[in-house]
Amino acid sequence: MIASGRGQVTLAKLAVLAALTSVAVGCTGPHGQAGSKVPSPGRVSSGPPAARSCGRAEVRTAVSDFFTAWNHREAPALGRLFAAAGELDLTTSRQHAENGTDSWTSAGGGTGARGQIDAFAARQWRLGEKLSYRGIQVVLNGGDFGDGGYAGYVVARFSDGTVQPMGYAKFIYSCASRGFVHVVIVSPKAAAPARSR
Repeated sequence: MIASGRGQVTLAKLAVLAALTSVAVGCTGPHGQAGSKVPSPGRVSSGPPAARSCGRAEVRTAVSDFFTAWNHREAPALGRLFAAAGELDLTTSRQHAENGTDSWTSAGGGTGARGQIDAFAARQWRLGEKLSYRGIQVVLNGGDFGDGGYAGYVVARFSDGTVQPMGYAKFIYSCASRGFVHVVIVSPKAAAPARSR
């Protein structure tokens, strides 16, 4: 199901949670793995913990492949990146944080999730949306919340010349299903014309 609405968690809270996760990653054991849970807006359930752990390269590749599939408008490749009941939360061009409440559109999260995510992506692609990012921070050993990571400096660009900097881009990856359980890419601002330099 594709649903637009207001989220339960403010972007300010998400930024604090992301900062706390960064601190936890900085305070890791000998193998650089954090033992803290990866926060999420709303309720995220990835099912039972993964039977095995993921490697950094696997998670990093999955996050990178998300952006490649999105920008090349490859719906089948995008769908395969998600678990069977995976969910995508994305702030669309007109959505933004308003009065301390987040606004985004959700796709998936149940039966037929991959097809719902593909349909939502196709709608965004008709607007010419492309996503850029700089850097991926991998977080392993997320327990019940799964492994995953964060993409830095994500920006949505649209064919009408508008841009939308995303304040938060989180990817929760399930080793058991070898796919994303939940992807969250949200912005505090609606898309606006790019500033000329």
